[in-house]
Amino acid sequence: MRLATLSDRAVLLTEDGAVDIADASSGRFGPDPMDVLDDWTAFRAWAGSAELPAASPYRTADLDAPVPRPRQVFAVALNYRPHAAEAGHVPPEIPLLFTKFPSCIVGPSARVELPKGNVDWELEMVAVIGTPCHRVPASEGWEAVAGLTVGQDLSERVLQLTGKPPQFSLGKSYPGFGPTGPALVTLDELPDRDDIAIECLLNGES
Repeated sequence: MRLATLSDRAVLLTEDGAVDIADASSGRFGPDPMDVLDDWTAFRAWAGSAELPAASPYRTADLDAPVPRPRQVFAVALNYRPHAAEAGHVPPEIPLLFTKFPSCIVGPSARVELPKGNVDWELEMVAVIGTPCHRVPASEGWEAVAGLTVGQDLSERVLQLTGKPPQFSLGKSYPGFGPTGPALVTLDELPDRDDIAIECLLNGES
């Protein structure tokens, strides 16, 4: 299943187009994408058996962030060995976490105004949590995941590295510094959820 946001409404993406969730469920779910996630277990059960109406065509460029207003955004620093080495670090044994303010989240095609300084980017795999959880054992971590999407972690490095300790979250949370999407893909769509390739292109080059 592929969940997305189109014209501020939650939709399911199919091979034929987009299906408005609120219309298809007669108002039981949606139209707010966040409402769908708030009742994720019931929504998954409905979506697995529902007879969907005909889909409507859409443009990928019109899709917004699949989770437009997350309550929290946690990120893991130095989680890629090449990037850690580039920064002169070794990936820590205990993950180094930081936050991005939810207000920075935008869709995959958003135009981002860059602030002064040194803006950098990092391609990220984004896990969307679909159920309230706390102190979940690592062995059960996937059970809390509604699905995956991709995103960019944009950073203004001058502000980020100002002070001791540095200002990580401020430098990573300018407006538009959290592009995500175009869709949330549920785990059953993935051949191997532990082996997923992602690629970033800049001016056509990876």
